[in-house]
Amino acid sequence: MIGGKLMRDNHLHTYFSYDSDADFRDYLEHYDGEIVTTEHLDLSNPYPYDAGSPHDDIPDYESYSRKIAALNRKYGNRIKKGIEIGYYRPRKKDILAFLENKDYDLKLLSVHHNGKFDYLEKPVLQFDKMKFIPTYLKEMEEAIESIPAHVLAHFDYGFRKFNVTVEELKNFEPQLRTLFQKMIDYSLAFELNCKSMYLYDHEDIYIYTLSLVKELGGTKYSVGSDAHTLEHFRLNFDQIKQILTAFGIGEAELL
Repeated sequence: MIGGKLMRDNHLHTYFSYDSDADFRDYLEHYDGEIVTTEHLDLSNPYPYDAGSPHDDIPDYESYSRKIAALNRKYGNRIKKGIEIGYYRPRKKDILAFLENKDYDLKLLSVHHNGKFDYLEKPVLQFDKMKFIPTYLKEMEEAIESIPAHVLAHFDYGFRKFNVTVEELKNFEPQLRTLFQKMIDYSLAFELNCKSMYLYDHEDIYIYTLSLVKELGGTKYSVGSDAHTLEHFRLNFDQIKQILTAFGIGEAELL
């Protein structure tokens, strides 16, 4: 059971991410528990696709570390350092080189784009979702094999824009089982991504995939709002708590 411990929001962005203007204090002054921000590392980032010029979005590690050290002096050592690593195969060596000798408390692993557009942009809708989903799941598998991390973030990011039913997703159950088994084998946690679940209406497919992870023997879970603004911080955490309780997932299994 999840009792006295407050679930930490393990997926947050600030102005150290290219797509957020949030300040650390937005979160720190509205919540008195532990905070971890997970700033974007996205190499060859094509967003926005119509600009036609992929670029490297790299968090400034030294500046970020200094900022967190200063905040911890002021706010009582309750903020951790995190990163959201966007995997892109042609830049694997550069991603690993960036991560080398850097001390992050939490590393999320994601697949956001294909070098031409981010999967939340309009061009993704030109794909046949039933052909694209297994391709995307394979990319996530490859990411797990390639980049050391703690959490497999939003397994559904590539198809967030699509209306996908549980019945449709069940067509890919063998691939999902393979992906989640690899996640478990590499000691990554499964993320319940609140933005996917409640802003993209994917709660039902998360409940379905959570059942697969449990069946496979998964024992590591992470809850993340994926907030880029204070408005989405700890989004629907009460509902997430009910889901975790229903699945018998306790505090010891939460990152």
